[in-house]
Amino acid sequence: MQAESLEVLEKANLSSTQARAIVRAIEIEIAGAKDVLATKQDIILSRSEVRQDITLVRSEMKQEVTLLRSEMAELGTQLRGEMKELGVQLRSEMKELGVQLRSEMKELATELRSEMKELAAELRGEMATMRAEIRTEFSVAIATLERRMYAAMLGQMAVLLGMIYFFTR
Repeated sequence: MQAESLEVLEKANLSSTQARAIVRAIEIEIAGAKDVLATKQDIILSRSEVRQDITLVRSEMKQEVTLLRSEMAELGTQLRGEMKELGVQLRSEMKELGVQLRSEMKELATELRSEMKELAAELRGEMATMRAEIRTEFSVAIATLERRMYAAMLGQMAVLLGMIYFFTR
């Protein structure tokens, strides 16, 4: 305890026991505060610890980045492999679909040809029937025309004979 501290408290009309108690409490607080307050040495130590921590974190980050890059490279390689496999599968499926399409087209072409043959045969039959009908109609028309022509010729012959008879007598 310092004498000046006691004198200041005694001048404030405090008893010496109260003054000593207050000074003692302040000294205890100061002694306890030394552990709490940071000194220049503590700050220097803290800085070096922080620098070490930062260096450690940087090295860990570099390792993590390297690890991530290697994992990304592996994933890229796997992705390329899977894409190649999918490309091969797609090509084989396309070939299969092409073969199926060609076979279906051949089947459809065969069906179309058979239907066309049936239609052609049906058309030929109808044409033959129509041809026969047209021939009979032509025959009837020709026969009718022949009769009319013979009648007209007979009429003209009669007129000619009548004229000859009229002029010769």
